[in-house]
Amino acid sequence: MNRLSMGIGALAAAIVAAPLLAGSDPEEAAVALYAIERSGVTLDKALAQAEQAVPGIAYEYELEDDDGQLFHEIKVMDLEGEVRHKLRIAVADGSLSQKQEPRSCAVVCRDDEVLAARALQDAGYSLRRAIAEGGAGTKQLLEEAEVELERGVRYFKLEWVGPEGERDQLIDIDNGQTIPSLTSPGG
Repeated sequence: MNRLSMGIGALAAAIVAAPLLAGSDPEEAAVALYAIERSGVTLDKALAQAEQAVPGIAYEYELEDDDGQLFHEIKVMDLEGEVRHKLRIAVADGSLSQKQEPRSCAVVCRDDEVLAARALQDAGYSLRRAIAEGGAGTKQLLEEAEVELERGVRYFKLEWVGPEGERDQLIDIDNGQTIPSLTSPGG
């Protein structure tokens, strides 16, 4: 197989396995939420499954659509074992697939994923807590959650889709406070 074919194959795989709601179609979000509720493979259960499967700190989440199948994708960093884990839990049946790779940095590391996991460890904050605080008491779908380290502030960025459309929520991982948005709801 030549390099061009390999490159085209990798590009096609990246396009097929895409965030679920790129463009935020309310119908797709409603069907995804229904599929999750119907199967019982909720984000909370997927997080618990990931935490039991591998050691480390869950630092990123994405609801992924891979060729019409939904997956909870959770990234976990094992800072002690120096391994990154990418876990995919199928919404349909809860089956787990896992990919791991060694961390490629020593004592000083500028890898954003390692820095995100270290920030969560230092703050004593978790992905589970951010999701619980961010979506408490509402019927909405979490598309993505990731740690951002900007302007001296360490925070989770949660991307929700609900009845009012898309909304981003920023939660400071050092104190659990929601960072006020400067945009209007739904915009």
